[in-house]
Amino acid sequence: MDIIEEQRRFRDSTPSRLGRGLERLTHPFGAAIASVVPKGLVETVLKGLDRAAGAPRLVQFDHDTADLEAARQAARKVSRTARSVSATTGAAAGLGGALSMSADIPATIAIALRAIRDTGRAYGYTGDGPAEKLFRLQILELAAVDEPEARRDRIAALEAALGPAGELVHADHEHIAPIVDQAVERISRAIAFTSFRSRAGMVVPLVGSIVGGLVNSSFQEDVGKAARFAFQARRLKGDASAAA
Repeated sequence: MDIIEEQRRFRDSTPSRLGRGLERLTHPFGAAIASVVPKGLVETVLKGLDRAAGAPRLVQFDHDTADLEAARQAARKVSRTARSVSATTGAAAGLGGALSMSADIPATIAIALRAIRDTGRAYGYTGDGPAEKLFRLQILELAAVDEPEARRDRIAALEAALGPAGELVHADHEHIAPIVDQAVERISRAIAFTSFRSRAGMVVPLVGSIVGGLVNSSFQEDVGKAARFAFQARRLKGDASAAA
């Protein structure tokens, strides 16, 4: 698929059918679970973003990052690996029912953050700092929201963070810090609600193992698509600026 077409399709798409189907199936139970599990659990993990950024790579690269198609294939490999690893942890957590379900949330988010970081590296973005941290959070937020209007808003905000040459336009830490806190708050709400709600089937051992694996794989697929969209948007702007 042409990269421009892939970008367009992502803008017009909705969260994965699997994720929405599981959410509808488990919604009667999940709403109750989401109400008693504090979003502070998610917030704590998100604030450990810097630790996730320093974790080992999910995939080792050997491609030329200047080759956009090679970068895209490497990013797809990152997504496949994240889905496989996260599905395994979700299936294992589902065997333990409600108790292990909550414990799997931090692991799922950590894998997602590593996948976003490694996707950036696949496209040649290895930088760090407040602006990069915020950009990664914006990607995670985009992957987590499941309302069409909110999704369009998050895409617009992410694209607005890119300058004419694909650079991140946020100024300094003093201005970024409150924005990061706001992003953490929004993502915490989104993940705490949708993730716990869709994971409700995990409260039943054995069946929960299947649900846990499917939910984690679906979420990591959404993360991978959002990350590819975001970093390809940066590269396309940068390449266009360099060619001008």
